[in-house]
Amino acid sequence: MRPALIATLSAAIFASTISSACMGGVVETDRITLDEGNVTALLESTSQHYVDAMRSLISERYQDEYRAIRWEALENVMRDAPIARLEYHFAVNGVANVRVYHAMGGRPLGSLAKSIFEGPTRPGTPDTPASPMDIESEDEGSVRALPAVDEVAADLEDNRFYTEFDEINVRAPMMADDSSALEAFLVEGENRAFDPEFKALRAIERDLRTGVIPSGGRIQGSVSGMACTSCKYAMKRFSDTYAVDVRLAQVFPSMSRHAQAELIASGRARLRGTMLVDTVTDRPLLAADLLRGAREGQIRRSLSPRAMGRSFKGMPWARRSFRLNPIRLQRVSEGSSEGSPPPRPRVPKDPATGC
Repeated sequence: MRPALIATLSAAIFASTISSACMGGVVETDRITLDEGNVTALLESTSQHYVDAMRSLISERYQDEYRAIRWEALENVMRDAPIARLEYHFAVNGVANVRVYHAMGGRPLGSLAKSIFEGPTRPGTPDTPASPMDIESEDEGSVRALPAVDEVAADLEDNRFYTEFDEINVRAPMMADDSSALEAFLVEGENRAFDPEFKALRAIERDLRTGVIPSGGRIQGSVSGMACTSCKYAMKRFSDTYAVDVRLAQVFPSMSRHAQAELIASGRARLRGTMLVDTVTDRPLLAADLLRGAREGQIRRSLSPRAMGRSFKGMPWARRSFRLNPIRLQRVSEGSSEGSPPPRPRVPKDPATGC
């Protein structure tokens, strides 16, 4: 073969390789409104990892009695923090594999617990019991958010509290910027490097660069809220840089009035207060409502003062006038087994007859 032809073919092959590597992947985002499929159950499972870790952390570091308002703050933070679960699917020698990255948004657990149990007591809410000691001044100093580099160190210290992660299920921690191709920016005054989907992307990027997982895979995952513009940009940047397709399901917090009216008119749904529930089972229909209830149940079982054998500082448990947690709800992952009876339908009572 002529040398000129060989050079031409070599250049063409090289150009084709570079072109395919630089093509990038595709990013798709879906909205999940109704609880269909397993998105809610999977996110509930991710949440449980962080609830268990926080329980271990509090048991070790905060053994004193604390005021009710602090336990309420703990409940709010752990219930409302966004969570993400990203699966990286790849093949090794023709065998399909998956590595799951779990993340909770916000500051590390150690930093959160420190601000809740060591920081100043915030003003009470109307339904918070008034402790006899709440009117006294506190000596605790204000615990402010640490710079990002210090939050990375604080997150590293929390590692030992996460005992249930392994080679397949991985926690996505706060990570230093170093040489990452991904960059987060401020949205509505908040540093989006603390968002769970961004943490998960950074963890996958780290494993790709270190060879823990091979290139050429795809990402499929879910997040408990709507991704912000910073995280959408990070997903596109990740997809373009590493030629990985990304598909993310986002739990949308509400439903349009028209769609809600159609469900009610069909007889499938009814309103219980402001919550849309199944007519037969009385179970919340919106994925956001169901996930919130499941996370409240996790906190009640693991992080409430009663679950941890604690009492309120300045008042006995029996004097509390409010519930930190709702009545125990069935977990999303607790489906009805074959041996369990079906839920009883709600049958309206016959109107009383008069004489």
